Parts: sequence; structure tokens; C-alpha cells
Amino acid sequence: METAEQSTKKIMEENDALKQFMELLNQQNMGEQSQDFMELFKYAAGMQLQLAVMAEEFQGVRQQLEQLQENQPKSVKENLMDKVAHLQEKITDLSERLSAIKDHLAETAAQAVNAFKEKGKSEMCRVVQKGISGMKSALEDFRERLAETMLDYQKTANQIDSIGDELKQIGNSVSNVGRLLAGKGTKEVSDEKPGVGLTRVINKPVKKAVENLRKMIASVDKAFEKLDRLSERFNVVGKEAEKGGRASLKDKLSQMKAKTDQQKKAPEPDKAKTKNRDAAVL
Repeated sequence: METAEQSTKKIMEENDALKQFMELLNQQNMGEQSQDFMELFKYAAGMQLQLAVMAEEFQGVRQQLEQLQENQPKSVKENLMDKVAHLQEKITDLSERLSAIKDHLAETAAQAVNAFKEKGKSEMCRVVQKGISGMKSALEDFRERLAETMLDYQKTANQIDSIGDELKQIGNSVSNVGRLLAGKGTKEVSDEKPGVGLTRVINKPVKKAVENLRKMIASVDKAFEKLDRLSERFNVVGKEAEKGGRASLKDKLSQMKAKTDQQKKAPEPDKAKTKNRDAAVL
């Protein structure tokens, strides 16, 4: 499976607008902004790869459930199948949200390039800042959904554990009645009892997913920090460009005024000499 860096590089190679934006930033001596912008793609790509791994694991769990032997309790199998399907839907939703965030970044890059061509550097910075604001909003929604999903996974893990404990207890009760009737002591049933071991196996990727989601939330928080820093950097550059533009305009106006004043101060031709020349001609 490709890495987040490989995925980001592939996105940049396939997206002309994004490539142009990176080149434009480097030409404008904005290498730090270029690097931070691409880091945001890496965050999104990295999280999407983690989700893909999780989805693949749960797909394997579903296949495992479908191939269970007949000695497994049917109700347990169906219950677990429903829970795994529900978890897969959550992963798909999160992945789609990340795709939307990456699309938003690419669209911001395209708009920024057009803004630079039409109105210059300061307008490009304003467009990027607006795009960053929109991404922060989308990322806040994504983080909220991540937290909800993590809690849902934790709840599901607890439910699966409870199913396993209940099956184990049922096994203990049934087995121990016979032992008690025979005058023997009670004996705890092994986890290998049909259905019990199954819940343990199924729950392993669920609990692993909880930890992965917790790490992803931490990654989103880092992305927020990078967004704030990137927004501030574009804000500074934009103000400098705007200030420079105003200074340039002021210089042009000063030059025009000086030229006009010079023309006004130019000495007028001597009227008497002009009149004599006219008379001589006559």
C-alpha cells in the first residue's frame, strides 16, 4: 500500500492547478507556505490510508463470519455481522469526508492561481485565507464525526465482550448443572466454547480501530495548528503586498502631480515679442 507522501505526490502530479499553485508560491519566495499547504494534503492522505486499512480488516472479518462452521450460534453470527457492517459504514463516511477536504484544498489552489493572474499577490492571499477558513469548518465537522465514531466503536467493543461473556456464562450454567447433579464441583467453560472465542477474535480489530481513531483525532488537532499558522503567514504576505501596491500607486500619483506642476510653472511666451514677430511678418 502506498504511503501518505506517495499519495500526496500522486495528487499533485495529477492536478495541474495544484502544481501551478506550488510553483507560483515558490516563485514568490513563499516556500514555507507551499510546504505547509502540501502538509495538509499529507494529513488527509495519511488518515485516508489508515481508514483504508481499517476497512480492509473489517472486510476480512465479514468474510470470516460468512465462512463460519455450523456449530457457531446463528443469532451470534447475525448480530456480529450487523455490527461489523455498521462499523464499515462509519469508515466509508469518514473517508468520503476526507476526500471532500482534499477536493476543497485543490479548488482553493485553482482559485488562488486565477486570483494572482487577475489581481495580484494580495488577492491570491485573500483567496487562500478564505479557503483555509472553509477547510477549518470542514475539519471541525470531521473531528466531531471522528469522536462520535470512536465512541461508537468503544460501545460496540463492549457489546461484543458482553455477548462473549453471556455465551460463556450460559455454557458454564448448562455444563455445571450436570456436574452438580453428578456430585462434582463446578467447572468454568473455556473460551473455546462455540461463539465465545469468536467474539474475542472479532473484537480484536474493533479495539485496534478505537486506538487508531484516537490517533487520528490527535492528527486533526495538529492539522488545526498548521492551518492557523498557514493562515497567519498568508495574512502577513497579503498585507505586505497590499502595502506595496498602495505605495506604488502613491508614487505614480506623486509623479503625475509633479509633472503637472512642472507644466504649470513653465514660463509663458513673451506676448510683446510674439506681437512684434507677428507684425514683422505682416
